[in-house]
Amino acid sequence: MRFAGISVAAFAALIVTPALAADMVTKAPPPPPVPTFSWTGFYIGGNLGGDWGRFSDSISIPSTTAFGLTEPSTLFPFTLTDSSILGGGQIGYRWQAAQWVYGIEGEFDGTNLRSAQTAGAITGVLIPGDTFTLKTNWEASVRVSAGYSWDRWLAYVTGGVAFADVEAGASFIPTLAGGIAFPGSAGSETKVLTGGTIGAGLDYALNQKWDLGVEYRYTDYGSANFNNGVVAAIGAGVGGPFVFAPATARAGLSTNQIVGRLNYRF
Repeated sequence: MRFAGISVAAFAALIVTPALAADMVTKAPPPPPVPTFSWTGFYIGGNLGGDWGRFSDSISIPSTTAFGLTEPSTLFPFTLTDSSILGGGQIGYRWQAAQWVYGIEGEFDGTNLRSAQTAGAITGVLIPGDTFTLKTNWEASVRVSAGYSWDRWLAYVTGGVAFADVEAGASFIPTLAGGIAFPGSAGSETKVLTGGTIGAGLDYALNQKWDLGVEYRYTDYGSANFNNGVVAAIGAGVGGPFVFAPATARAGLSTNQIVGRLNYRF
């Protein structure tokens, strides 16, 4: 009976052992999860795209009285548009909380927006041929952003303060009026305008270091007064003397831009 009991126990062990082994294989621990992608970190990059600008300007010359004559004030408003290639660089930092991504970024771009308006009729002291120019060479911004990520994809909105240099100039041509030869003159001034910018973008991470994206922004840089020199308003005779009146431009700029961006993340 003792032998029979041992035989039965051995037979049971032979049956149970493979089953336990198979169960251990079946219930082996799963492999560690693949790390999820994170947008957190510093980055630096470049951008290239298009810039569409709209200049608004109005030339004003005050009323002038001399030699018993009065020249009324002059106001000459106009609007100009231009487009240019835009390119530069950006640097910033992003941090991710769950699927939300927040950031701060500084950007500087070169552009070549240029426009000119020529007077086509006599307007006060202005005559056909007097020309007014507006141009900007660079734009910059400091912005914050908030976005939502799907692993390697990131959609975001952005906004902040923007800066641009604007040069406003005037060229008053020599003219003959009433037998008096009025001399020509010119003047210009450059200022940095400050305004606001808002936009949106979409980025895709190529790998852990590089991401590629596209961004659109609208920017209004506001306006300012510019000194455009003086213009001969009244002459006392064929050879002068002449009384000159100051010319002032009230100029502003707004832009729409679309750029492609490439960033390297640290």
